[in-house]
Amino acid sequence: MSGEITDEITVIGQKKREAAEKLGKTITRPSRDGKPVGRFDAPICVIVSGLPADMAEIIKARIEENIRNLKVLDVAEAGCNPNAFVGAIDNVNDTVDQLREREKWLFEGLLSFQIDRIYKGSHDVRAWHVFDIRNLDGSIIPARREGGGHPGDHNDVVNNVEKASRTMQLRTNLAGAVVLIEATALQGKTLRQLSDYATMRLLASTNDEVTDDSASLPTILTLFNGKSAPDSLTQFDRAYLSALYELPANSRDGQIFTAAASRYINNQKAIASE
Repeated sequence: MSGEITDEITVIGQKKREAAEKLGKTITRPSRDGKPVGRFDAPICVIVSGLPADMAEIIKARIEENIRNLKVLDVAEAGCNPNAFVGAIDNVNDTVDQLREREKWLFEGLLSFQIDRIYKGSHDVRAWHVFDIRNLDGSIIPARREGGGHPGDHNDVVNNVEKASRTMQLRTNLAGAVVLIEATALQGKTLRQLSDYATMRLLASTNDEVTDDSASLPTILTLFNGKSAPDSLTQFDRAYLSALYELPANSRDGQIFTAAASRYINNQKAIASE
């Protein structure tokens, strides 16, 4: 193989990596205060509503198949308490209002700007998560009284150092996930597309506005924001979920999309060699 061809392959590979890292950064909703990226730890109990029973069952089964394919997540047994909700409804904002009254736990710990972000959504979709900050081993963090020093004094510096150290020993569990889709937006979408879109929004805390223009590679997340969405989870989508759930539980945003890019490139190479 000549040097020019080798250089060209290297450049193409680098461009693909850059595109994958860019998309990872685009879709990842930044964690607050440098905390680890949120992900499910407990078995996932999916419920799909607002559709005919046979269609809802197909979507549920596909989401569960995607979960099992990750190898590190479990699907909850029959009769479980749902912690992953997918709904096709009329007027998504009205439904958010109703849930805030009837299912307050679905908004527990969310700040006002996060509530506002839910209502803004991505035109036809409202999606959010309930977060549960735990010790890295999964144990509950005991309540403690914050230290009293004044800003700028020695105690404040020590507290900041301790806070950074503690953050490295934390994990962010997803205790619940909700994806609400405007019923009128379902037209023209396949059940596989809906299932795979819901999978991404349930399993990962992603940004709402992922469009054709902002997506540097194909992703199912453009389903409601683009003109031509993929038929299913893309190679990048699968690489992203794999990175999210296989990396250590205290991984940060940048670690996730860097690892996702590596997985994507490796998968591309494997396919090319077949």
